[in-house]
Parts: sequence; structure tokens; C-alpha cells
Amino acid sequence: MPDNVDAIRWHIEEVDNQIMDLIGERMRLALQMGQFKVGKGMAVRHMRVEEQVEARYVSRAKQSGISEEAARRIAHTLLHESVDAQFRIPHSEPKRITVVGGSGKMGAWLCRFFDAQGHKVMVNDIVSSTSFPYENDLRRAVSHAEVVVLCTPISTAKDTLEKVLALKPKGLVFDITSIKAPVTPLLEKAAEKGMKVASVHPMFGPDTTSLLDRNILVCDCGSKEGTEEALALFSSSGANVHSIKIGEHDRLMSVVLGMPHALSIAFFNALTNSGLSREELERASSTTFRHQECTSRRVALENPELYYEIQHVNPHTREALDLLVRSIEEIRQAAMAEEGEEFGRLMENGRNYYGGRE
Repeated sequence: MPDNVDAIRWHIEEVDNQIMDLIGERMRLALQMGQFKVGKGMAVRHMRVEEQVEARYVSRAKQSGISEEAARRIAHTLLHESVDAQFRIPHSEPKRITVVGGSGKMGAWLCRFFDAQGHKVMVNDIVSSTSFPYENDLRRAVSHAEVVVLCTPISTAKDTLEKVLALKPKGLVFDITSIKAPVTPLLEKAAEKGMKVASVHPMFGPDTTSLLDRNILVCDCGSKEGTEEALALFSSSGANVHSIKIGEHDRLMSVVLGMPHALSIAFFNALTNSGLSREELERASSTTFRHQECTSRRVALENPELYYEIQHVNPHTREALDLLVRSIEEIRQAAMAEEGEEFGRLMENGRNYYGGRE
């Protein structure tokens, strides 16, 4: 038994090193398993197996001196890392992919993603790429490619797409804009002419390191072949890849992007006007406040031009914001009422929407 603090700390460090060595060995075995699955054409994820792994950790929790919840978190972390590593193993034949706007944040992210999947990536942009082959001439960049991806701002997406389509690319063309209204007519017209087109929306930002359980929307513009190829490009990424009609996209975005953005802006705007400092609120903050503040702060640090475009260009924004304003007014009236019946009804509606009580 160690007889001083330094000796105990040294033993803890040794154990920590052993834990990391074992995690490294587990990751190596997970990669072996992933390579076997890819070689045999097997699915990477097997939920029943993941549940069994989690159950093993929970069963050992008490004798390890930790809570069952901590054991679940450890199991979840290890499973997440293992499965994510398996999804990064190339699953498909390599393609030549040109990323127009590949020097921007999301464009650079896609370049890294496609490169990790084994594809041959080329960048076309006004700013040269230092990480991937670069071609500043759009015609040459498009003629080289089996897939052309447009990673441009919403404001320039239509013009860029027109230029790309005019070059009659032989392969798949898709954009990744957050709002589809500006490009929808062009894509639908191209599909009618038999061109392979789709429209993709990764529902995450360029800081994302793992696609596991993230959402990617592939919008069908009328080109069955284009939609299928776009789905295939992301199907082995670990993301939840969903196909929708392009006409459905912007209404969904008014709720899943526009509405939470507006709520976060309203929240930090109200805090700014409250007369209370952040330090005062931090000392008294509840769990709910901290969660809301964390989300709101992320929005406050984002690109205001992009967030303005997401609100301004979407034809469904007014409808979504009117719904939000009416809801806030309903809450205000219910909170000021002498009886709590209406407030309770609002809460009950929410519980029902989310599936009832747990």
C-alpha cells in the first residue's frame, strides 16, 4: 500500500496508462473486425451486439466501484469510437470528385471526408487548396470529375450551378446549400433533361469529427439515378441518410434550422436587455439555463451572414416565425392567468407530442 500522496498518484498514472493501452488494443481489434465486415459486405453496426456490450459494462459496474450510468457512458464512448473507426474504412470504389468551393469550411470538410472514403478529390475555388489537388479553371475541373459537389454560399449557389450545368458534366452534380429554393428550378430542369443531379444537406457543421448518428438529407430532384448515387456516397459513413423530395426541404428547414436559430437569438437578445450580467446569471444558473445558454452561445458565435440567409431566403420563414410568436404569446397569457389550467394544457400537449410520460 503506497504511504504518501505522490506514490498514490504515480500508481494512478500507471493504471491510466494501462487503461489507454487496453483501449488502443480494443481499437485495433475493432478495425480488424471492420475490415472483415467490409470484405464480406456485412453491415458495420449490429445494435443487438452493442446492447450486449453495454450490458457487460453495467454488470461489472458495482464491483468496479462506479455507477451503472458511468458504466453506460464508458461503454457508449468505446462503442462510438470503434464503430466510427469502422465506418472510416473505405467501402466503395473510388471516384474522381471535384468540390467547387472546396477551400471554404464546409467544402474543406467534404474534401477530407471523401478523401478518407478513398475517393480522389480535386478543389475548384477562388482560393487555392493546400491539402488537395487544385484546378482554378471550372471547365477543366468539371470535365475531370465523376462527381461535382457545389459548396458555395446560398447567395451564389444558383449562378455557380448554372455555370456547372452549362458545361454538361458527365457525372453526378449536387449542391449542399442550407436552403434549396434558389437552386430547385435549375435542378428539376436538369433532371428533366436526363442529367444526374441531386441536392444534399448535411445537418451539421464543419467542426463535426464523426458522422455517427448525424443526419444527411438527400433531396430527390427528379433524377432517380442521381438520387441513388448521392445516397450511395454517404451510405457507408455512419450517418443517418434520408431521402426526401426537394419540395419538402425548405419547410422542414424553417422548423429545424430557422426556428431554433430564432429562439437562440431571442434568448441572448433578452439576456442582453435584461440588465443582468453574465456573471450574475452564472452564479444562479440552473441546469435548464445552462443547456439553453450553451445552445444560444453557439449561435451567437456563428456567421451572421449565413444565419441571415437561412432566415431571409427560405420562403417558409415568415410562417415558422409567426408560429413561434403566437406560441410565445400563448405562454405569456397562460403564465399570467389566475389559474394554471391553460399552462398545464400547454405542458400536456408537449408531453403528448414527445410520446407521453417516461
